[in-house]
Amino acid sequence: MKRLLHNVLAFALIAVLSLSFVGCNNDDTPEPKPHTQTLIFYFAGTDLSLYFYKNISAIKEALRQDIKGKSRVMLFFQQSEKNSAEIIELIYRNGMCEEKKLATHDLPTRMDTENLSYFLNEIMRLAPADSYSLIIGSHGLGWIPIGARPNDTTLSLRSTASQEDFWQQTGGMKTRFIGEESNVQNAFDISTLSAALNLTGKKMEYILFDACFMANVESAYVLRNNTKYIVGSVCEIMGDGFPYTNIMPHLLTNNGQGYDLDLACQEFNTFYKSRYGYSGSISIIDCSELDALATEMKKVNQGLRLEYVLNNLQFYEGQKQHVFFDLGDYVNNICADETVKESFRQQLERTVITKYTLDKFYSAYGTYGQYSIDVDAYSGLNTSAPAEVYVDYYKTTDWYKATH
Repeated sequence: MKRLLHNVLAFALIAVLSLSFVGCNNDDTPEPKPHTQTLIFYFAGTDLSLYFYKNISAIKEALRQDIKGKSRVMLFFQQSEKNSAEIIELIYRNGMCEEKKLATHDLPTRMDTENLSYFLNEIMRLAPADSYSLIIGSHGLGWIPIGARPNDTTLSLRSTASQEDFWQQTGGMKTRFIGEESNVQNAFDISTLSAALNLTGKKMEYILFDACFMANVESAYVLRNNTKYIVGSVCEIMGDGFPYTNIMPHLLTNNGQGYDLDLACQEFNTFYKSRYGYSGSISIIDCSELDALATEMKKVNQGLRLEYVLNNLQFYEGQKQHVFFDLGDYVNNICADETVKESFRQQLERTVITKYTLDKFYSAYGTYGQYSIDVDAYSGLNTSAPAEVYVDYYKTTDWYKATH
């Protein structure tokens, strides 16, 4: 597998945005000398709070090994009462990892672009650095926007069917699947995240999604100018999330000045292989290659196409009507021109620079009467292109517009 190892050298200062919903600031004076790297954890979703507390404990356990070096590690954490969030710095001191609360903020009723950019800017103002990386722990549903409703013509659901109606969990173990539609106070769409990052004026080194379905080509394409790399899974991530005790040393290499995402992904895959025996699918997407991938996908869409059976494609959830399919497997099944197919395959390999998987993944939905589903084809990216649900919404995505 190709290893991604990066050292940070550039220097930048962060501008401040101010909004009226700020709560009480406990200690908002930034240190004048920038550190090399600021790693931002953004944990949102109150029904995952138990797992987030475990994740934070795992992060602190890793930092107790004095690996932080010249980096700073920041945490934005939604409180259980849903209406406030804290900005916390994790500090190494005398063999311990301590929490230093820098600010408490009231949460807005909706996390729109301005609100999200404010919080990101505030974190960067409090921890100025040469570069920034973002880890988002939350529920995830790829590109699908908040409040989107499945196409009524393809479902035996009432016309008011919501996300919650369609994405029903049928028991089993907890995954970081989509949250209830009524619990969207701290939720945001991928387009909102992209616009908020644009307002900060900063490009992330990487965005690591500790959330379901986020190795998703439609989402990655939206974020392609906001970050160098995206780390995510094509399927659901178990409630445990990433094994942070194991991966933190790889996110803070070279005395906190660099990162090795390949080794972090290896740790993810190894953890799920030993803990569950499934759901170890993880990949790294090089965002600089996504425009070229869209160009190749457009050639596929405009060329000779084969007929295929939808349910024979590799899918990544347990729904009867699948939403997420393997991108490489989809192209292999629809493209009739071997030259175009091979050109796409080569570009896909340049785009997905690291990929690991196990031979099965877990789905919390289980509408197939099973929870463990085989992985027969794996390219490291999923897509909703062949899906027969959310069709009208899908045609509004940037990826669809760029590839048709």
